[in-house]
Amino acid sequence: MNTLALPHTLTVRAVVLPFLVSAFLLLTGCGYTFQGGGSILPPDIKRVYVANVENNTTQLGLAQVVGEALQEQFDRYGVITVVAKQSEADAILKVKIADLQRTTRATQSNTDVALAQESALTLTAELQRVTGEVLWRDTAIKVNRGFGTTSGSVVTSSADFAGGSIGAGDLTNLSAREISRGQEQEVLVRLAEDAALFIYNNAVSPDF
Repeated sequence: MNTLALPHTLTVRAVVLPFLVSAFLLLTGCGYTFQGGGSILPPDIKRVYVANVENNTTQLGLAQVVGEALQEQFDRYGVITVVAKQSEADAILKVKIADLQRTTRATQSNTDVALAQESALTLTAELQRVTGEVLWRDTAIKVNRGFGTTSGSVVTSSADFAGGSIGAGDLTNLSAREISRGQEQEVLVRLAEDAALFIYNNAVSPDF
């Protein structure tokens, strides 16, 4: 008996396509969606006013860095619009920088010179309707990152270093103090981005 062989492409489609459709239906049926594709907030919450970030640390300019990171995070997906005036908003996001701690992670054994340090940022955040109803709150947000403080301890192959303002060729011309300060400034920007991402993912973005 002769049998009719199906084309290879048709066979692949017959196997793969139903699988993809089933997987998609499974994910959507369980309430899953891709980050940025929707909001867990009530349907009437479309515009958010980000209040001036309160800074309880002595680090100058940190409130502005965190505020800009929050603005960029919300703008990235466009699900919720950040407005310039509180009178235009459906909800208000209030963020406070509670603490900034610096700890030494590694030292040079014979001199006790710090080779690596860590900065940890603690924040509180609250999203509430303009009427005062709290929609989301977290009073213990903590993000931390380590960084090298000398030319020999900076990991120049890391993504964080590649995205910073100091190039590998610059390290030999900088003192340890300049390297440490420069690396810490870069880390503070990254910490602000980490905090903004955490806040957005937990207050706005649906689980995935």
